[in-house]
Amino acid sequence: MKQLLPFTVGYETYALELVEVQEVVENQTIHPFPGAPNVVAGAIGFHGRIVPVVNLALLLDFPIGTLGQRLIVLINERGPVALGVDQVQAIINMEITQANQMQNYAERNYIRDVVNWGGKMISLFDLDQLQLKLESICIQTGG
Repeated sequence: MKQLLPFTVGYETYALELVEVQEVVENQTIHPFPGAPNVVAGAIGFHGRIVPVVNLALLLDFPIGTLGQRLIVLINERGPVALGVDQVQAIINMEITQANQMQNYAERNYIRDVVNWGGKMISLFDLDQLQLKLESICIQTGG
């Protein structure tokens, strides 16, 4: 059984495993990073650390690309990062089986699986792919 934190970006629903999430925050002042790639909206002060904020809508190529109102601060071995999302939903407990997996949808960037939860398609985020893409973007723009 996995605990998932569903969230929306634009018109799509995504989810992260709860073990990957440190905290959900809102109303944070985002300070710009001069010279950062456009998908990096800036940084926040978070429990004494400087945490970069990723504009997830822009990274996922949504037409508007506006930064969401809530930030999901992730736990990961490369250091914390925050994802700007539109809305965060209630945690769900789900056993991921072939019966609820949606075939052929998980071939999109940053998605490791797509599941059906009560008739709603939820894309499970692949943080390793996301981290590699962010590193690649930052290297291309000089750090």
